[in-house]
Amino acid sequence: MNQTPWERIVTTTAPVTEPVSLNRVKRSLGLDNVRDFDGTLTELILSAAGAVSSDLGRALTTTTYTLYLDRWPGRIVQLPYPPLIAVDSIKYWGDTTETLDTFSSSSYTVATNGEPGLIALNEDATWPSLMDRGVNPIEIQYQAGYGADQDDVPATIQAAVTMTAAMWFQQPQPVVTGTIATELPLSVSRLIDSERFVRY
Repeated sequence: MNQTPWERIVTTTAPVTEPVSLNRVKRSLGLDNVRDFDGTLTELILSAAGAVSSDLGRALTTTTYTLYLDRWPGRIVQLPYPPLIAVDSIKYWGDTTETLDTFSSSSYTVATNGEPGLIALNEDATWPSLMDRGVNPIEIQYQAGYGADQDDVPATIQAAVTMTAAMWFQQPQPVVTGTIATELPLSVSRLIDSERFVRY
């Protein structure tokens, strides 16, 4: 199986729900009845969720992505940020129509029961010819994540996000979304290691 290029992917619809609640993080800090820091903690939860998601190579709560490709990568397309929930559409700039067309969902099969999620071209189907337009003639929109609710996210990942947000609150430091500082507790690193997606 040829590896699908994952260089160009954008978040089309961000998660509506973060993987942990504000109350859970406040409880871990002993701030159950304190509201003074709710705004700061909410921002830290967002940053912590993004950092853990990036480090794991996974979507946490339901997120919609668009993967852009320059060419069909073979009969199978691999989709980043598992677990895959569903493929919304495969669009392409057609060589004949010179417009953005939608490839029929009856021509391919979506596999969500493995990692990464896959789109497999059906045996009797072929990918359509592409218009020569330079870059991004293919746009694949799909949904990924464990689910729309916090309870859908594995407990270990919820714990990692909670501990990360709490640590950043207790030890203020510059935070870059998509990275996890080396000062994270060893227990957080171990939790992340147990859930990390590794592409082969």
